[in-house]
Amino acid sequence: MVNGDGPCNRERLGARVKAWEEGAWVRDAALAHARKQAERAATAQEAA
Repeated sequence: MVNGDGPCNRERLGARVKAWEEGAWVRDAALAHARKQAERAATAQEAA
């Protein structure tokens, strides 16, 4: 662990990369939701 190139470090980084890749759909969905909310807010302001 001191040098950062041991088997536990590789395993930890592998798990972190896997979690990031598998969580991509959640980030994409959150961004799509935020865009939709922003569009609705802009439309509501234009109507007001």
